[in-house]
Amino acid sequence: MAVVSRKTHVRSPVEQVFDYLTDLEKHVEGSGELSFGLEKIPKVTPGPLKEGSVFKSQGKLSSKAGVEETSTVTEIEPHRRLAWETVSDAPGQMNTFSWAYTLEPRGDGTDLTYTLVERKFSPKPIQMLFPLTLWLIDRKVFGKEMVAGLHKIRDALER
Repeated sequence: MAVVSRKTHVRSPVEQVFDYLTDLEKHVEGSGELSFGLEKIPKVTPGPLKEGSVFKSQGKLSSKAGVEETSTVTEIEPHRRLAWETVSDAPGQMNTFSWAYTLEPRGDGTDLTYTLVERKFSPKPIQMLFPLTLWLIDRKVFGKEMVAGLHKIRDALER
């Protein structure tokens, strides 16, 4: 079961939406204001995006702390799905997040779903308070940021 998932409808064909999503520089445009507020995404692996491709990202919040995240494409199915795993490695802590975009043609365009599939923390945080805190962060912060990002993607494609 997904940690959190959000969906929007984009009035563009799946091919166009997929091409937009696989252009990593476009992810800066579609990022949120806080936790997903990306400043840059340089590719490490040259050439077109494929399974195993690696890219780095630095966000608005993480850049203040000097954290650079490393992502690896874990699944790429043209016009259907793009999934990746992001490792955020800071002193004394390593967090891993699995993300995915899923595209489904519908009517005049594409249903686009953005999912935080899984997250892992190392070292594991205190178990008593952490599940409730995570649930709130997932629903309130991540969910809100994901919706904002989806709307930016939709707006860019519908111009």
